[in-house]
Amino acid sequence: MAFIDVITLAQAKEYLRVDDDLTEDNASITIMINTALKYVEDYTNVLVYARNVNYRFINGCKNVYTYPINSAVSPVLADMTVKNYTLYTSYSYGSDNTVLTLNVGHLLPADVPDDLRSVALEMIDLLYYEHESGKSFPKDVSSLSKAILDQSKRFII
Repeated sequence: MAFIDVITLAQAKEYLRVDDDLTEDNASITIMINTALKYVEDYTNVLVYARNVNYRFINGCKNVYTYPINSAVSPVLADMTVKNYTLYTSYSYGSDNTVLTLNVGHLLPADVPDDLRSVALEMIDLLYYEHESGKSFPKDVSSLSKAILDQSKRFII
């Protein structure tokens, strides 16, 4: 799966009110979909599609803020101590500098929260029409979208 599976080109074009027959902007709109969803992921630590991610144990421990966690790929889950907290999951393992590989992210596009998808669509709109509107991404994202992103954050700075 990829970003384009979470928000399809057809969905983005419908949101932007771009005719299906207009194809010269397809590559640009696809890049905008990738940009918007990557921004959502980076800001919230909520991954919109599943993939394997490597983390390194430090002093035998690793706190993982990425969400959702689907499964531990390696080391074997039975060999680790796992504690779930509200905003993160803590993994403990006897060996330092071991790589922890987790499968993280939403398994199906339908699993991605609608509010995050809506925020991404607003960002795509800003990117697509910024020359005409004078608004830019991410500076002019609505206060509602900012609130949704803040509420969805998996970490606090």
